[in-house]
Amino acid sequence: MKINRLTALAMTGSLLASSLAVAVGTLGAAAAPLTKVTFVYDFPGPDFELIPVVVAQDQGYFRAAGLDVSVKFPPDTSTTTKMLTTGAGQIGFITTTDMGVAVNAGAPMLSVANYSMRNNWAVFAKPGTKLTASNLKAELKGKKIFSYGDTWTEAMLPFVLRHAGLSANQVNVVTDPTGNDLTDLLAGRVNFSTSTTNYEIPGFVGSHTKGKLVELLGTAVGAPDIPIWVYAVTRGYASAHGATVRAFLSAVKKATIWAVHNPARAATDFDKTYPQSGYTNAYNALGWRLTIPFLTNSHGQYFTQTSAQWLTLARALKSVHLISKVPAPSAYYTNKFQP
Repeated sequence: MKINRLTALAMTGSLLASSLAVAVGTLGAAAAPLTKVTFVYDFPGPDFELIPVVVAQDQGYFRAAGLDVSVKFPPDTSTTTKMLTTGAGQIGFITTTDMGVAVNAGAPMLSVANYSMRNNWAVFAKPGTKLTASNLKAELKGKKIFSYGDTWTEAMLPFVLRHAGLSANQVNVVTDPTGNDLTDLLAGRVNFSTSTTNYEIPGFVGSHTKGKLVELLGTAVGAPDIPIWVYAVTRGYASAHGATVRAFLSAVKKATIWAVHNPARAATDFDKTYPQSGYTNAYNALGWRLTIPFLTNSHGQYFTQTSAQWLTLARALKSVHLISKVPAPSAYYTNKFQP
């Protein structure tokens, strides 16, 4: 569950981005000029997956790397890539499916690091609902399924429907980019919500609803188990500002590791930076704890991308008709800027 409070966040995002920049600029006033970088998030407002960037600011990792980083928020879940390609930001946070669709459309995008390493997207239902891989057709047929309209859900939901033996016109996908999936689910406005476990579970816990949230992971019904989020830039920016990209990733990696070892403090840092985000400390703390297991691969590595993950992604996107061809993995990523 991601809360979208556009009115409050429009002011909060701009003010806090400015305050972060001012704070860092003040600290570095006596030092060499800092390189300005605008980081574009994947959602209209801040949430706990922004914690590594917040910590990199708060703990001085960006400043030590010679960077003055401010944060921008897109108007919806589909605009981050456009902001990067038009120069409104230099480094962004997007899904791997965003990358796949962008490259297919000819956008000069490049993923420079994984954020997460596995797929924890799922379909959720209210307590008491029977939702298993074996009864999907009976449960989903004719029902309302919430979607933010993001490319990740557009890519994952077809695998669920395929397993159920249903076509897209046999369900009612309710697309609401500015809505709230869990609120609509618990209020009965939709029968099922779609999100990732690290967002939906804290939201459900915070709702104090009796019973246990029902979930069916996409990977249980054929969806690929691949990374969801990445740090990305344009190829032009990577070519001209490789040192800046490397400095950014170095600072964020240090911040990520710090936040993994200090999860409670990291959540509090986020609260202080974005006090009007709409989230409680309990939600942020639990969400971040549930995110931590997905940050490293089976070898304990942060950030590292593989050709296998991108080839799996491309084949999956083509199979659900989101892209027209499967390019070489090198069309999507590089690890050359990682610390």
